[in-house]
Amino acid sequence: MSSVVRQASEADVARFVELALRFYAEEGGRRADPRALARFAFAQATEPNRVLLAAKEPAVAVLAGMIAPHYLTGEPTAFKTAWYALPGARGHGATLLRAFEAWAREKGATRLIVAGRAPRTLTLLERLQFQPLETVYAKDLPWQKQQ
Repeated sequence: MSSVVRQASEADVARFVELALRFYAEEGGRRADPRALARFAFAQATEPNRVLLAAKEPAVAVLAGMIAPHYLTGEPTAFKTAWYALPGARGHGATLLRAFEAWAREKGATRLIVAGRAPRTLTLLERLQFQPLETVYAKDLPWQKQQ
């Protein structure tokens, strides 16, 4: 890993939550549950086959990912599950992605899947030789508490 990028730890969970809440506010205004974000970050930082990478101290950018068998092929596949950089630290996004790719290779992944929607993210992915895979659509459904 570069001298800027480090494996995040449990001590970084609160900062991850802070950055994730900023992401949700900036990238679509969806509400996020800080407790769920904290549970996610803790799992990413501590569980095998998951990773939480941070740039700088305190973190100005984060990337979370995991390796799992691909649901169709079974091949070990690395999936980016979260990725955000503060506006003034956007150059660290590429550094984090390269570190994630190195981590995935070290863990034996044969494929890396990264989703993005912001034009700057898509431009970065193309520059780093990622190829479009598919288009994802989403639909919000009314939520009802289960009995």
